Amino acid sequence: MSFILCLMLGTVAAVNKQSPDIQIIVSSILVALVVLFCVLDVRNYQQKRNVSGGKNVKYAKNLGNTVATSIVTLIAIPLLYLYSWYPGLNQDVITTTKDTVDHAYFPSITLLQRRDWTSQGILDVSRAPPKCFIGWADPNAQNCELSKSQNQSCRCEDRWEKSIRDFEWQGAQYRTLTLVSSEALLCTVPTKLMLAQAFLWYDFSKVLNDSSRLLSPSLSIAVYDPTLSLREALENDYTRPILVNANGMVAVNLGLNYRQTRGRAPAYDYDVSLSTIPAADMLCDVGSDTTPATEPCFLSLWLQFPTFERQVSTQGYAMGWPDVVASAGSWLSLFQIISWILSGLALNP
Repeated sequence: MSFILCLMLGTVAAVNKQSPDIQIIVSSILVALVVLFCVLDVRNYQQKRNVSGGKNVKYAKNLGNTVATSIVTLIAIPLLYLYSWYPGLNQDVITTTKDTVDHAYFPSITLLQRRDWTSQGILDVSRAPPKCFIGWADPNAQNCELSKSQNQSCRCEDRWEKSIRDFEWQGAQYRTLTLVSSEALLCTVPTKLMLAQAFLWYDFSKVLNDSSRLLSPSLSIAVYDPTLSLREALENDYTRPILVNANGMVAVNLGLNYRQTRGRAPAYDYDVSLSTIPAADMLCDVGSDTTPATEPCFLSLWLQFPTFERQVSTQGYAMGWPDVVASAGSWLSLFQIISWILSGLALNP
């Protein structure tokens, strides 16, 4: 009987996880039913005693044990659920472990140019197509999609999108250029390089008129898991745009952080550290009449994984329903032992 009542309570709790009040209401009803059954048993006992003249009517230890177990269970289980199990079922817990993998895929990269900020470089793919290499910059290397050796350099410029796209994020408008990674962009040795290069123009006169200060061209970069789109990575906090000097070389060291947000598939949230080497000249000024632009400026990204050591972060709850069932089973065993002693059944010869 007590097991059936516990099962009923557990079912109600599972359906109404976010509302523990219903657990108390149902438990109170069940306690009232048990008390009612006890009253009926007492009346039945008195009737039998009157009929038999008070003879040969003995206290039923089995019935006493059952009633005691049911009452203790119905009182204790709701309190355990309210003060122990319910908080555990709703408490967020992040579990972190570390391991080492034998390979990693290079991430997708998006360059973002904010439209309303003239100090940003003007991305261009028509007059200056972007470039991409794995290993080293070798224009004669085989395409990475066709390469059969991970020890040789290869080209991956076809992974860049063919045109500049419009993108909106947090109310701001951007022009974006994305390198979409693939399984061919595989890194099997730590510190192996991926070189990604994009080109841009700059209008010094407009920058000076708008901001009264002459700055080097800048862009924002976002590095994210190849299984995600830029919007998915931003919305789920798997990447953040980082402002960089867009006229020179930027070394990007990537730390492997494999993170799972509750209710979503796991993905890499790279730990990004940057080091910039700015160019010593500026040849891409399209706003100058005296020294017109001769060629576009470039942003070269040097990406590498310094190590294949990986941190794995998983978000979950402090307790799951299997934990609650195990805890309830242990408490129920304790209640049965106590009721067994109090009912006198333990002393039965």
